[in-house]
Amino acid sequence: MSQPSVASRGLDLVNEWYDRFESWLLTDKRSLYGASLARILSGCSVMGILITNFRVRNLMFGQGSVWNKPAQDGNDMYWPPRLIVSHMGNTTFLFYYLLVIFVALLFVLGWHTRLVGALMLIGHISIIERIPVLGDQGDNILRIGTLLILFLHTSEYWSLDARRRARTKAEPMGSGSGGIIAVVKNLYNSQRVLPSWFTNGLHNVVLIALGWQLIMIYFSAGWFKAQGPLWFHGTAIYYPMQLQEYKPFPFLTDAMTHFGVMVGLGTYVAMVVQIGFGFALLHPIARRIAIFCAIMFHLSIAVFMALPWFSLSMIAFDSIFVSTTTFIVFDRWIRSRLRPVADLFWDVADPIVDRLPGRNRQPSPVSSAAAD
Repeated sequence: MSQPSVASRGLDLVNEWYDRFESWLLTDKRSLYGASLARILSGCSVMGILITNFRVRNLMFGQGSVWNKPAQDGNDMYWPPRLIVSHMGNTTFLFYYLLVIFVALLFVLGWHTRLVGALMLIGHISIIERIPVLGDQGDNILRIGTLLILFLHTSEYWSLDARRRARTKAEPMGSGSGGIIAVVKNLYNSQRVLPSWFTNGLHNVVLIALGWQLIMIYFSAGWFKAQGPLWFHGTAIYYPMQLQEYKPFPFLTDAMTHFGVMVGLGTYVAMVVQIGFGFALLHPIARRIAIFCAIMFHLSIAVFMALPWFSLSMIAFDSIFVSTTTFIVFDRWIRSRLRPVADLFWDVADPIVDRLPGRNRQPSPVSSAAAD
C-alpha cells in the first residue's frame, strides 16, 4: 500500500487545524471573565475622567471652552456626537454631564449592558471631543476598546444582566405578534434571541480584533522606543518623570529616579515587554509573565506619571488575556469577602425587583438546595 503523499498529509493537517479553529470560534464564547472585567474597568475609566474634570467642565467642555473654538472648528472627527453639547447652556450641560456619569455607572453594574454601553460611548465622545487639543492616546484606546466590547458578551459575570437571566426564563419565540413580544421580553431579560453559533462567532471574532489591537499598540510602542537613543541607553523614563505635570508624588518619583539601576531596569523592561508581548502570549508561562509586567507597567504609569485613567483603560483591555482559571480563583476570593454585603443588598433589592412586571422568577439554586 502506497504511503500518503506530502501534499495529502499537508492537506489533512490544514483541514485538522481548520476544524479546530472553527470549533474554537463557534462552539463557545471565550474569555468571558476577561470581557466582564473589561466592561467594569472601562466604565470606571469613563467615570473617572468625567468626575476628575467636574470642577472645570464648563471651561474645558461647556460654554467656557470658546477659547478652543478654532481647534473645534478644524476637527471634523466625531462631529455627530459633538453636536449634542455644542449649543447647551451651563445648566443643561451640567445635567447632561451628570447623566453620562450615571450611564457609565450603569455600564459598570452591567444593567442592559449593550444599550447603556452605546449611550456611554456617545456621551463620552460628545464631551471629551469638545477639546481635541488636550486629548491623548488614552482617550483613543478607551474609545476603540469600548466600541469593540459592545459586541462582546460582557455581562456574563459580575453584572445585573447576569442576575436577571438567572431569575427569569426565556420566552418561546414563535411567529406573528406573539413572537415579537417574546423577543422583546427576552431582550429585556437579557436572554438569548439569536442562534448561539452566531453570537459565539461574533464574540470571538471581536475578541480577536481587540487582542490584535492591543498587540499592535504594544509592539509599535516598543519598536519606536527601541529606535530612540534614550531608550537604547536606558535613560528614557528619567526625563518625563522630572516634569512637574508628571510628578503627583514627588518623593516617590525622586526616590525611584535617584537610583540609576532602577531607571535603566524600568526603561529596558518596558521596551522588551512591549515588543515581545504578542509573542509571549503563545506560551502559558510567558503569557503570565507578560501580563503581570504589563499590569505593573501601567500601575507605575498611574502612580508615578499621574495617568490613572489611561492605565486603567489598558489594564481593562489586557484582562481579556487572563485565563479563566485565574479569574475563577479571583472570583471565589472576592465572593468570600463580599458575601455579607451582597446578601444584605439583595435582601433589600429582591422584593422590589420581584414586583416588576414580567418577572417569571426561577427558583434560586441555593433556596432549592435548602428546601431539599
